[in-house]
Amino acid sequence: MSANLLWKTRILSCKRCLVLQLSFQATKQHIRIFSNVSPSKSNIDTAGGGGGDREDNVKFEKYAYGMDQFSKKDKNAPGLFHLPTIHLPKQLDTNLKEYLKRYPRKMLENDGRKLSKHLRNRGRPTEMTWKKYKESKASKRLKDSAANIDEIMKLKSEQENSQVTIAGDEYDLDEDDAEVQNKNLASDEDNQGDEDTSAEQVSEKRMILNTKKPRNEEYKVIRYDVRESTAFGASRIPASYGATLRVIHEISRREPDYKPETLMDFGSGTGTVLWAAHEKWGDSIKEYQCIDVSEPMNTLSEFLLRGGESYKKPLHIPHVYYKRFLPVSNKVTYDVVIASYTLSEIPHLAMRREAIKSLWAKTNDFLVLIEYGNNEGFELLLQARQMIEKDQNIVNENRNDGTETESSKQGQETPFEDDIIDEGFVFAPCPHDQHCPRADIETRDHPCNFEQQVQLSLAEKRTSLKKWGFVTECFSYLVLKKGRREESDKSWPRILEPIKLKRRHLICKICSSNGELQQKTLTKKKDSDIYKCVRHLNKWGDLLAMPQDRVRPLKNPERTTTRRGKPRK
Repeated sequence: MSANLLWKTRILSCKRCLVLQLSFQATKQHIRIFSNVSPSKSNIDTAGGGGGDREDNVKFEKYAYGMDQFSKKDKNAPGLFHLPTIHLPKQLDTNLKEYLKRYPRKMLENDGRKLSKHLRNRGRPTEMTWKKYKESKASKRLKDSAANIDEIMKLKSEQENSQVTIAGDEYDLDEDDAEVQNKNLASDEDNQGDEDTSAEQVSEKRMILNTKKPRNEEYKVIRYDVRESTAFGASRIPASYGATLRVIHEISRREPDYKPETLMDFGSGTGTVLWAAHEKWGDSIKEYQCIDVSEPMNTLSEFLLRGGESYKKPLHIPHVYYKRFLPVSNKVTYDVVIASYTLSEIPHLAMRREAIKSLWAKTNDFLVLIEYGNNEGFELLLQARQMIEKDQNIVNENRNDGTETESSKQGQETPFEDDIIDEGFVFAPCPHDQHCPRADIETRDHPCNFEQQVQLSLAEKRTSLKKWGFVTECFSYLVLKKGRREESDKSWPRILEPIKLKRRHLICKICSSNGELQQKTLTKKKDSDIYKCVRHLNKWGDLLAMPQDRVRPLKNPERTTTRRGKPRK
């Protein structure tokens, strides 16, 4: 480039900069002039409207922010229970890595993924599964074969009369590889046979494949030996710890003065409940009672507490005791009883019923139940809640009527009678004591579940989740408390789904204190007291600071109509 051309280019660039600078200064002066002009009251229509005489200097207190909009937000305000990504305690993480060094990493990753997938998807056929099967089967019969009403009714009667039985087989980690080989062989045979089939048979076969009938032998009991226990430690410890810590965190936030002294962990497994309880309640707990039928699981849990197999090393959390079976007697009780991902391990309904009744009888204050966030886990919690409520009603009715049970007449001691007399209520997540609005399978949109981000396990670090650095654990939980619900309890509604953020408003799906599912729309103008908190602080699973007696902070409350003469809400 020549010197003259370079000089002309520099002059043009300088002229452009000068023009941009002059236009920017003119814009600033224009804004400064019009910002000093305030609207006069004569320009505001005050005839029969609520928009007249608007007092802009009126300030309302914003929940979790105070009066000043520039004040620091309060992340510890009541109703906020969500936690950021949860990581394992340093000592637990170190001891777990030391334990997993004994085994080949590739084997740990494969076994961990298989076990985690089986635990999540092994579920026994639920009501939702049967409902989907019936609907798809009936619709395809109508569409493909133009069946009449009699055939549809016959199909429904056959499906309703079918009974679900639970197989007593045991799950083995080697079964997945065998199933893959069998499926490949079956697919090869099908490909050879399909050459001779007609078009109608192919369409009928596709219809059958698309509408699979729930298998009765889906559920299989897992015997946790050394290999299964190690696979569980390589895949499920962060998720189990994160979900338990989230639930205990809510209890400690809502009851800050509550300090339990004894805790029982039913189905303790690797002992993640101990670490979560110690994280929140510290040294106030004087006794931890762990109950798990698997001896290798108890050995792994003790290794994580000691950091080795030597008994000379002290326990990181003192006063921990292990048992393999639940005591029959209910004379020894505990302040907090927790069953984390345990009810799904009990295959039979009668066994679950006895376990739930025994756990409730051994509880002094809180009974905490945590399960997977799918339909199966949610229905297990519903069953537990209905069992306890039903037994309470029966015992209370007998006491009011003055009747005695057969065992009491014969002079025998009933194992649950004295304890179930104590009343209880749902502490969380339901803000009410009414019937669960999602209990009906016909009206349920999806199970009542919540999410918590946790660190990646060893089995997930070499997957596509590595770029995110965390995994989202979906869980359902139920916290029951002994006693009666206090009148001073705020009973704020619970946020059941992620909040939908719009430009000038937001939409929340909540479970209200009257036992109904509602969809609330909050605006910045009419809900200025809680709008900022809900938009920036509230998350899925928190309580919404909106009691029943809440009054919207409207400006000029004496006006009852809007500008257009409509009633003001």
